[in-house]
Amino acid sequence: MASTTVPQHSLRAILAVFASLAVAAAVLLLVGGVTLPAMALTAALAAPFALYAALKRPLDFPFGLYVLLVPFDNLLHTGGFGTLTKLLGIVAGGFLLLWIARRRRTAGVGAPVLFLAALGVWMLASTLWAIDQQAALEIMPTYAGLMLLYAALAMMPISLDGFRRLLLLVVGGGLCAAAYGVHAFRTDPTFAQESQVMMRLVVQVGQDRIDPNHFADALLFPIAIITMWALRTPRLVAKLACIAGLALLVVAILLSGSREGLTATLLIAAYYFWRSRYRLQLVVAAAGVVAVAAGVQTSVFLRFASAVQTGGSGRTSIWAVALEAAKHRILQGYGIGNFTQTFDVFYLRVHQPYPYGWNGPAHNLILHYLVELGIVGLVLMAGFFYAQFRSLRDIGPSSEFYDYRLMMEAGLLAIVTVSMTIDLFTYKYAWLVFAMVALLRNAYEAERSKAAMRPTSSSMIPVLSARSRIEALPRSPSARRAS
Repeated sequence: MASTTVPQHSLRAILAVFASLAVAAAVLLLVGGVTLPAMALTAALAAPFALYAALKRPLDFPFGLYVLLVPFDNLLHTGGFGTLTKLLGIVAGGFLLLWIARRRRTAGVGAPVLFLAALGVWMLASTLWAIDQQAALEIMPTYAGLMLLYAALAMMPISLDGFRRLLLLVVGGGLCAAAYGVHAFRTDPTFAQESQVMMRLVVQVGQDRIDPNHFADALLFPIAIITMWALRTPRLVAKLACIAGLALLVVAILLSGSREGLTATLLIAAYYFWRSRYRLQLVVAAAGVVAVAAGVQTSVFLRFASAVQTGGSGRTSIWAVALEAAKHRILQGYGIGNFTQTFDVFYLRVHQPYPYGWNGPAHNLILHYLVELGIVGLVLMAGFFYAQFRSLRDIGPSSEFYDYRLMMEAGLLAIVTVSMTIDLFTYKYAWLVFAMVALLRNAYEAERSKAAMRPTSSSMIPVLSARSRIEALPRSPSARRAS
């Protein structure tokens, strides 16, 4: 019977064609807007290739396209349903689970998934005592979708090559977002040249916009990746290309005026200097990036200078209200999705040296979920973050995965750092970092299992060879002696 397996070169050609169509579709949607005709045309062009790729390699597509578009998430609204990335996340999760079910292969369930499951149950339970139950129930599908996609990815087997392809898509999406933002800042007439030193980059398409802080934070993971690429590659041309990409990402963060983004960028560099073996190269690369950044007019340094005067743009006053509210329901909180409602209840009970106004967002992950979920929810969330870091502890300095471990730990540290001044637990760029940590663990475990099987297989070869020789001998004793 003839084999129906698709040759490797044919599969690569199919994926290349689909990738080209996906890029063209993304450009079409960004330039022309997410309209029904544009989506219909995109679907008609890509459907056959998309279905094949989704069944064979769901990590490359649709999850790969999801990864590529994450930095543009807030610009891709499709109406009442949400965003295009939300739709891609749902589809990706379905195909990932279908792949696991068909092949009956799973990487197992680690401690982060268990902590996350417990946190999801506690979030759902908190809707019972929430101040505004409707708000709590409305936000639950968002958390459930992000958690389920993470769980599917955490169980998905992956090779090191597959992990590298996803890293390439992360960097590609980040560079596209940075280039688009820098171009808009330099050419958009609303950003007057004489006032650029006071302006902040706000990426906007029609009525959709990206908050400057979230725009900068979405670039942190690509910065962690491309910095490590620049350090570890032995080729000079590749090293220079990575440094140029890194400079573009840093310039975009400077134009956004994001203090937290710049702080987290410096933290990534400091972590690499502490843990990696590329200290000298890091100093040289950092000097080049600083030289480029020195010529950028940015408001970020003025914002640092005024941080004490403004209470971090009113954040300290918000945190004072949050602490006052937490005292009264320290154990269970006020219900998921109810921070702003709780803030308004306690707003007038606390002195406001830097008044933010009503409906203040938490701007701090710890206080946000302390108010909404109490100590119980905060402990479960801390367990999830701790388990993320611990999941990579077996990757030692002698492993080829060690640089990737440092890369993912730097990305996690950056996300934790910026989460102290902004709400990001419902943002896809943060969950992308969590998912990539889980996928790196799966890739490492798969490679370690292969390495353990190789010596066993080699030791069995002489035994199997001897057995085959014995079975090939004649059954008759006299004939066997003659043979």
